Amino acid sequence: MSIQLRKAERKQARLRVGLFGPSGSGKTMSALKMGRGLASDWNKICVIDTENGSADLYSELGEYKVITLEPPFNPEKYIEAIHAAEQAGMEVIIVDSITHEWAGQGGILEIADQLGKDAKNAFAIWGKLTPRHNRFIDAIIQSKAHMICCGRSKQDYALNQVERNGKTVNIPEKIGLKSITREGFDYEMTVSFDLPISHLATSTKDRTGLFQDKGEFIISEETGIKLLNWANSGKPDKPTETQTTKAQQLIKELGGDLATFDFKGKHWEQLSEREAELWIKAFDKKLAQKKEDSKDFITGLEDDQKKVEADKPVSSQDEDTTIQEPKSKARELMEKGQAENNQAK
Repeated sequence: MSIQLRKAERKQARLRVGLFGPSGSGKTMSALKMGRGLASDWNKICVIDTENGSADLYSELGEYKVITLEPPFNPEKYIEAIHAAEQAGMEVIIVDSITHEWAGQGGILEIADQLGKDAKNAFAIWGKLTPRHNRFIDAIIQSKAHMICCGRSKQDYALNQVERNGKTVNIPEKIGLKSITREGFDYEMTVSFDLPISHLATSTKDRTGLFQDKGEFIISEETGIKLLNWANSGKPDKPTETQTTKAQQLIKELGGDLATFDFKGKHWEQLSEREAELWIKAFDKKLAQKKEDSKDFITGLEDDQKKVEADKPVSSQDEDTTIQEPKSKARELMEKGQAENNQAK
């Protein structure tokens, strides 16, 4: 594998937005308004609802779609819902809420408690659960749609040590809101917002630079439009010329045509650079397997031919020759003996 240096350049991307706040802070409404700014139409927005039907409460806004999830809230159920929304052609998928996958009924923490009754140690438990949770995160990161992830949060505290009456005591101090999901979820987001009861959002992480240190604001459709313009302002994310040439060669060797090949509902030009690279790897693997199968087939034919020749029965003519040969020598000896007897007489 050769190491290559290239010029850094931002490409067009799908957004990953986090909205975290306590119950009643307006997460669902805010997500829908932001989603409308990201989508071409209301019917291109889908809400994956785990909040007891809260997504249906705002149906007067527009004809968006809803997928209702019921317990148990295991990661696989979320993944199935995300894929269903993608296959339906949704441009924006709102997950409301991700908290249930972690701390809800049948979520990761509850599964861990159940496994804890039988498992010998925590390493064995999380060795099974971490990959499942990571696949849920991957489904969000790799989605073809813009993803808005709502999550519950709670008041977070820090213990400060202070001196009182000659003794050191720990005093809890409020330090803001903490999202109820596995630590590190924010790292996967393009931008994250805290949404308190006041409904005034503040940015806690911002890779776009649109909201960082800009103060509190009300999330609206305009927020989604700003984010969409930023996402589309990068270089178009499409296959490179090198990838296109490589794909043409591989598909031709496999008996196909790049122009007509179905890339799971897309044409080659509609793929991202990353998707194109994954397809090329798949074609490489398929072609290598095809060549290996062909090699095994030829080797098998040769082995079969050798086996046929080894098992070929001896012909009757060869049998007669083998049987008659010792008889001819015996006859010669007998005739020679008779001649010698006649001479002695």
